[in-house]
Amino acid sequence: MAEDSISYIQPYANINLDDMKRATIPVSLPVEVIKKLDDARAKLGYRSRNEVIRESIGRFIEAVEGMKIIKLRDIPRQKAKREIWNYLQKKEVTYASDIAEELRLDYGLVVDIVRELWEEEKVEEAK
Repeated sequence: MAEDSISYIQPYANINLDDMKRATIPVSLPVEVIKKLDDARAKLGYRSRNEVIRESIGRFIEAVEGMKIIKLRDIPRQKAKREIWNYLQKKEVTYASDIAEELRLDYGLVVDIVRELWEEEKVEEAK
């Protein structure tokens, strides 16, 4: 059972912590967290708490490495509106999140401006 559970979970992590040199890091956790950790270990068939912790850290590192950081630009609203309008002229269909990412603008600002353009009947909702 333990080997089946581990082989099922292992492919999700790109980092194989078992092949790396080891260092010991003392960690203090609340007793309730340790109880939940032990329950999870038993349910998933891990042999030890360390195994669960190593797997969790591997997944955390993978998630952080996959994050995309975008430095937002702080520009006047009218300039942002012009840029969004120009962007929309080149697209048949797009999402506000794509506009925000591409133009490096705050998502809330993009949504407000797109709503304004919709009220001005310059854009329409995609079907």
